[in-house]
Amino acid sequence: MPPVTTRAIDAGTIIRRNLRDAPPRVLTTDLCVVGSGIAGVSAALEAARLGHRVVLVEAGGSLGGQSVAAQINTFCGFYANGPTPRQIVFGIADEILADLGKTGDVMLLRSRHNSFVVHYHSVALQRWIERATSRESVTPLLGAALFDARVEDERLVSISVATRAGILRIEAEAFVDATGDAAVAWMSGLATREPAAGPIYGSQNGILRNVDEQALAAIDRATLRSRLVAKGCAYGLDRSDAFIFTAPGSGETLVNMTHVETPLDPIHASEMVAVGHDKMDLALDFLRAEFPEAFSRAVVSIYGALGARQTRWFKSRCQLSADDVRAGTIFEDAIAHCAWPIELHNSLDQIYFEAFDEEHIHTIPFRCMVHDEVVNLLAVGRCVDGDALALSSIRVMGPCIAMGAAAAHAFDLAGGRFDAPPVGRLRRRLAANLGLAQLA
Repeated sequence: MPPVTTRAIDAGTIIRRNLRDAPPRVLTTDLCVVGSGIAGVSAALEAARLGHRVVLVEAGGSLGGQSVAAQINTFCGFYANGPTPRQIVFGIADEILADLGKTGDVMLLRSRHNSFVVHYHSVALQRWIERATSRESVTPLLGAALFDARVEDERLVSISVATRAGILRIEAEAFVDATGDAAVAWMSGLATREPAAGPIYGSQNGILRNVDEQALAAIDRATLRSRLVAKGCAYGLDRSDAFIFTAPGSGETLVNMTHVETPLDPIHASEMVAVGHDKMDLALDFLRAEFPEAFSRAVVSIYGALGARQTRWFKSRCQLSADDVRAGTIFEDAIAHCAWPIELHNSLDQIYFEAFDEEHIHTIPFRCMVHDEVVNLLAVGRCVDGDALALSSIRVMGPCIAMGAAAAHAFDLAGGRFDAPPVGRLRRRLAANLGLAQLA
């Protein structure tokens, strides 16, 4: 029986009422980054380290965006092509690899596309992001849904967000759209692009437990794919490709073997969440029946958030093209090196790939980050401007980190005007991500 306290307790209440006509609270900052996926986190941390006040807005309930919530669990685009790992993206990528490496939360894997990827534990990345942003005094704003933006004289002046605790208006010298869906540009009434040929599919990833790791290790990817092609339709599966991975001893198995629409209509998008879970369940049915030695006892422990790839993006001052990517064009205002394949998820059953050789490098021009209609708004991540094929190569997390760093340094150098940045000085600051050791 618990002890009885003799301390007096005030059990009274206070009556409060929301003053609906009161002006919203105004939050003023130097740089406002909207979206806390890996691109937004990179921009926020780099800008804060340069001495700027940064507000990091996130619609979800925790930082990390899709890099945490969607159970992607794989860093792509950190390395050049070839038989040995050669890192081409630095900045916070270095810190994440080092810090998560100390705790055993990352593992280097050979990719089937002539490169390397890094498997990571999403919880470890989430805590890294939380600690890093706190340490650098970035102001987080969680559960904040963007619903309005105000543009005056070719400048984005403010955005408004709704939270459960009230409405805020954020005024900043400059803004970074790291939403993945160009939500800032869209809410500002600015021009955006969408794929003309139909949807580009996202994926419903999940984490399984109770998988026999030894039996799974004996199943090669070619066997899994051939079984999917031969029998997947019988289980209701549309995609004939799969990525399944277990970090030894973790007790967790990542499954990425679905294609799901990620529409921009709010009702349709909400309906797709359950559709994604249904497809994950069908994938588990297939694995249990076709590979019982590994999956007979498996259950889903986590359904990731539905992961979007390419939905809506900027109309910027330059559009990166597939021809630029294939040719390895080195732009005068390049801010990052990339080597990841063209990887377009435009079909339910297949993925369109164009892989590159060991010497291949293509670049991202700064102009494709700068919106064409305002001077103080940058995109980073998967809402920069490219045609559908080009964007499919630069939307992975390595280039996203590099774009975030470029946004932060461009703001530090040019303030709230990105239409004519000091490109030479910017490139010197980004020398490591451009392979320019002599300028670093």
